[in-house]
Amino acid sequence: MGNQIGTIGYLRSYNQAIKPDRKEDFVEDNIGFPCRVVTGNKAVQSVFDIDLFKKEEFHFGVTQVRKDFSEGVCPCTLSNGKIHEKNKGFLIEVISKAYGEILTSTAKSVLSNISKWGSGPMDDFESKVLTVVADAILPNIFGKSATPFSAEEIILYSDGAIELRSCILEAIAGEDLDKTREALLSILEKMKTSERYRQLMDLGKSHGLEEKETTAQLLLPVFFNGLRGTHANLVSSFARLDTLCAEDREELREEALAALKKHGGLTREALEEMPKIESFVLEALRACPSPNFWSTIATRSTTVPYTTESGEHTVEIKEGERVYASSYWALRDPAVFDKPDDFVWRRFLGPEGEARREHHVIFHGRLTDTPAANNHMCPGKDVALSVIKGSIAILNTFFGWELQEPPVWTGTKIARGSQPDNEVKTKSFWVQRPEDLKEIFPSHFDDIRDMTTCG
Repeated sequence: MGNQIGTIGYLRSYNQAIKPDRKEDFVEDNIGFPCRVVTGNKAVQSVFDIDLFKKEEFHFGVTQVRKDFSEGVCPCTLSNGKIHEKNKGFLIEVISKAYGEILTSTAKSVLSNISKWGSGPMDDFESKVLTVVADAILPNIFGKSATPFSAEEIILYSDGAIELRSCILEAIAGEDLDKTREALLSILEKMKTSERYRQLMDLGKSHGLEEKETTAQLLLPVFFNGLRGTHANLVSSFARLDTLCAEDREELREEALAALKKHGGLTREALEEMPKIESFVLEALRACPSPNFWSTIATRSTTVPYTTESGEHTVEIKEGERVYASSYWALRDPAVFDKPDDFVWRRFLGPEGEARREHHVIFHGRLTDTPAANNHMCPGKDVALSVIKGSIAILNTFFGWELQEPPVWTGTKIARGSQPDNEVKTKSFWVQRPEDLKEIFPSHFDDIRDMTTCG
């Protein structure tokens, strides 16, 4: 099968195009390029070994980073070796500094943005959620007085920053790059005029990075991987709440409310006392992960062990062979997740749930792994999880809503990624438990209280 046909087949069916039969975890295929598709949990975890597999630089599977959008600098999320260690070391330090205030800024972002929403229908709900994510994360990187980055320009930039590998299909797509480049220039201008820009450049210099290299590590890893990835997972988690029964929603609400009251707001201690909220979010990320694949290349010939329902196996991988690893199917592996097609929000509770986290691989590593310069675990893992868990805790506890239509996930819509096939739109949105909201977040209550209340 040729590359063009493989690309078309993958774009049409997305995850379902590589659906495994579970008899074999390593299957030769073409999804726009010849590769070994890997779907089993243990087999997918083999690609985390940086001595055996390297990232395919500048590439996300069937797409690639436009080099003119990164001035030819490979982002750390797609680089390897010493360059990767240098770039990621810088980004880890940037994110660690941002992590300290992330829960305070998350609560502020959720509540201040909701105060502007009103109670009527919202067809643009998903873009509003992106604004929440941006306002929660970016002030902790660029400074609180930085000019706000709009959801529209973040979407335009991230859409323009990547392109299909196939020039023919790219021509058919017919993207308007003028608008995406305008968005890129706007983001760069806001970055360069932010209060922390000079500090960030000095930090980059301490890691051996020139200004162009430093800027590149703040573009795609933050705005594409960070904001768009967290946004996709938050939208999906929000939509999953709509699939729970009223009793389960109330159980999550009571846990969060008790922790928020005890600690006087959204703090790290409060979040630690929300294991049910955490399990719900982890299950939402398991059911529909973003990202849901990794494109890697074998650095040398090797034998990789893996396990299927029929037992233990090994496979020979040749040096230079592309290995396309699917976190979507790894997180549906029945060998490690019972009833993998069911949404079981309590799946990650208790000792057994704790053990399952070693098989949760959404962040290019086991959930139990720590991001480091010498691995490919996402440096923003803890920030992303904090924003998602904190946002879900506040939304589910203090607000109610009705969606315009029930969310549906088929795993076939590449444009939707981990989000439901149908865009999430709200029919109505209201305040619930207003007295508790006033007690815990008094500074935001006056701006929100005029919304329609219920409960």
